[in-house]
Amino acid sequence: MPTTASRLRRFGICVSLIAMLGLGAFAAGAAAQAVPTSNTTTETIAPFTDVDLCTGLSGITTGTATEERHVVNNADGTTHEVDTLTLDYRSDWSDGTYLIAHSPSHNEYQASPDQTAAEFNFTQQDRATIYSPDGQVIGYRTVFTQGHVTWNDGTPIVISGFQMRVTCR
Repeated sequence: MPTTASRLRRFGICVSLIAMLGLGAFAAGAAAQAVPTSNTTTETIAPFTDVDLCTGLSGITTGTATEERHVVNNADGTTHEVDTLTLDYRSDWSDGTYLIAHSPSHNEYQASPDQTAAEFNFTQQDRATIYSPDGQVIGYRTVFTQGHVTWNDGTPIVISGFQMRVTCR
């Protein structure tokens, strides 16, 4: 006949095994609930004609865009995405001056299971230095944007908080 100590040991082992199996089942279920993915891409921005908002000068802008994307596909079918998009670019203006900028933006996106309804929030800060044709710093430019958009069946139904501020110094 087993002693109380051996029964407790067996009981403890059984409870531990049950707990580990239960935890394993819980972890497997949790893993099935959300599937996160991440990736980073960098691409060259094709040169395009641009107009300086402060001076009205036209010019050509070139640069790179780097996007860090984190997506979670939830078990209920919803999707949550967080992106950081960074633009590093140069604008060469018609008078020989040029601007070099670094522009990070933060974007969050939440979509319904059938992707017909979505929420999108964004913030962006563009910091730039303006140079004379001979490379001397002659000014700075800052652009801030932020906003929120709600879509239903592909149609924007709420556009709120959109702000864009440009400083010309």
